[in-house]
Amino acid sequence: MKKTIFALMLLIFAGHCSSWAAGSHPEVQELVIDSTVLAEQRNLVVYLPAGYQNNKERFPVLYITDGDIQGPHTAGTLDYLAKFDQTPKMIVVGIVNPPQTRVRDLTVTSADKQNTQQLGNADRFLAFIEQEVIPLVKQRYRTLDYQALSGTSHGGQFAINALVKRPGLFNGVIAISPSLYWNKNQMLELAEVAMKRRQLQGRLYVSIANEESTMTEPFQKFVELTQRYTSENLAVASQTFSNETHNTTVLQGQYYGLKHLFSGWAIPESPQTLADLQTNFENRSKLLNTQMVIPEDRAAGYGQWLQYLNRQDDALALLKWNRKTYPQSLNAHTALIKAYLHFKLTDDAKAALEDALKSINGLSPEQKEQLEGLFT
Repeated sequence: MKKTIFALMLLIFAGHCSSWAAGSHPEVQELVIDSTVLAEQRNLVVYLPAGYQNNKERFPVLYITDGDIQGPHTAGTLDYLAKFDQTPKMIVVGIVNPPQTRVRDLTVTSADKQNTQQLGNADRFLAFIEQEVIPLVKQRYRTLDYQALSGTSHGGQFAINALVKRPGLFNGVIAISPSLYWNKNQMLELAEVAMKRRQLQGRLYVSIANEESTMTEPFQKFVELTQRYTSENLAVASQTFSNETHNTTVLQGQYYGLKHLFSGWAIPESPQTLADLQTNFENRSKLLNTQMVIPEDRAAGYGQWLQYLNRQDDALALLKWNRKTYPQSLNAHTALIKAYLHFKLTDDAKAALEDALKSINGLSPEQKEQLEGLFT
């Protein structure tokens, strides 16, 4: 029985693993922006999800700092998670922060040095992303409205600053080992003010490794702030990787951060009814702000699983919905006919055959023979 259930699970996921085929890998593109905000040229490394060029889908976007360093493994992590339907496929936009400008780009200007007439440091770099990078990406690529930001170390400080200064700009934020000690814990003060006012929104993931107290103490204070000033508009997850260092924690941080941003995305590895699947895809639609429908192959796979378990009403409800939703799918019609025959509902199976012969446009003689052969 276990072997049969495993085979059914493979059948369910088979249609979503076509990107494993040879040559189906994330594509990398390099762009240069002549930035007006920064008054200099800046580089972007864009990682397009596998199969991007072969369809017309739109994708959510993940922006990351230190994109030339953190981009390759992040794109790989997303590719892996998406293949197992743990997250959606995403476009990864790596913003390059060269050593000579990295501190300037990513850290908050000290309060006593701020010029209210002109943005500086992290605030200016955030304006560069909002005003120049994001519009360019939306113009050049097929994007959805969902966008997230991830950063590590000073990039983590930058990500939290973006959450505080521009709430709502990013639907999700990942801050790995953020340098919250900067300017005498200045970011903690800014964050507390925003949290008291309930300004923050979206999903936030923060993590720390086995590091010096300079890093861990302000991190713990920040986590305590999120626990003190809870808000229904902000979902926070924090994690400590005690077996990792500041430099090795990024891979795990990105993995678990992405899982948090898309918590509830994955479908449980158990039999799912039509209602179960519709709830899941309704949640996905709300998260990405776009209509998402249960794919034909996914519905057929779960329908066959329910059929194997002899859950007649659940199986037929799902397979009938599938046929109605995808009336031109030979597979959807075939699965329903097989289910009727499995449950010994011969008259319903014959009616389903007639529906298939009438509904499917351009049905070939071989396909017609295949359908009629289900009764022999």
